[in-house]
Amino acid sequence: MRLIPIYMCQPGMRLGKPIFNSEGQILVGYQFQLTQTIITRLQKMGIDYVYIEDPNTEDILIEEGIKEETRMHLRATLQSMMETFGSSSYDTRFGNTQLFRSCSKSVSMVMEDLRYDKNDAFMLMNMHMFPSNDYAQHFIQKSMNVCVYATKIGMSEGYVGDDLIAFSLGALLHDVGSLKISREILNKRGTLSPFEYEEVKKHPEYGFKLLKDEPGIPLLAAHCVLQHHERVDGSGYPYGLKKHEIHSFAQWVGLLETYDSLTHPRAHREALLPHQAIEILYGGAGTLYDLDKVKFFRNKVSIFPLGLSVQLSSGESGIVSKVMADYKHRPVVRVLKDSNGAVLKQPYEIDLSRNLSIMIDRVGEATAK
Repeated sequence: MRLIPIYMCQPGMRLGKPIFNSEGQILVGYQFQLTQTIITRLQKMGIDYVYIEDPNTEDILIEEGIKEETRMHLRATLQSMMETFGSSSYDTRFGNTQLFRSCSKSVSMVMEDLRYDKNDAFMLMNMHMFPSNDYAQHFIQKSMNVCVYATKIGMSEGYVGDDLIAFSLGALLHDVGSLKISREILNKRGTLSPFEYEEVKKHPEYGFKLLKDEPGIPLLAAHCVLQHHERVDGSGYPYGLKKHEIHSFAQWVGLLETYDSLTHPRAHREALLPHQAIEILYGGAGTLYDLDKVKFFRNKVSIFPLGLSVQLSSGESGIVSKVMADYKHRPVVRVLKDSNGAVLKQPYEIDLSRNLSIMIDRVGEATAK
């Protein structure tokens, strides 16, 4: 299996992974044989990359750590949350015990799946996802992803018991306050007015008010919601907290939300690849984000995900075939074309962790659009 830009797709290629629409339903199925009509339609929809089957890479399996059953439960929970909190008649005095039990079950399912996930690294989760024009679907996708990232980080950091549950719930619910913001503002494609921006900045406080008195939600999770837009230099909101004034869990959620936003396609822009998003996080390390957390996350992210097409400084090109546990930023590359661009009859692999003079020069295929 390999990951290629949609513009490189040719009729007759078969998908190595299904493509989902914004509701989580299969848009184009596994092993579907592409036609020019479908390729053109996917391009118009904003799909930038797809996984395809390839005899030279059929042994490369790209597996998700989260089961489909867990994804469906997460999606259903978040959908119910939107319907409940988005209602003008919702009264925080009465709460919603059943909904928050569903939230707790969701994070328990995520934790159970990740306990048996053999892959120690974060893989890009949404590259084959339809970019949503609607904030509701963006809310669901981002909440799911940040929850999964945070849970894996929490396990890596050694969080257990109530701490891990609070961290996971805080990540899942981090953006819940946005459901109290006008959908017209959230779906606006242009630049927000100063008034609109100030209204958006209220969503951490709205979220905290929704959660702080819920018996099924740890107060620490509610504080993750309140503080996830605070930044270590004091430039965040709503209170301009600095460094250790911001709970460590909330610092993590803020960093993970930024990473997911950068790598998540939206209607007005393409998704960045992980290595591009990491560069942006590093640009804010020590000012916006805690430097140690950025480094830790960098060491957990497969900057060049499995199956991704890359070009090497040697002129050769191929795909990422293996991510080394201790050298995630220097993967094994299966070379498919030589330095002259000729297709090799016998592909071979270069371990960049052992060949330090060779670098990945660029991501993607050499052929121009």
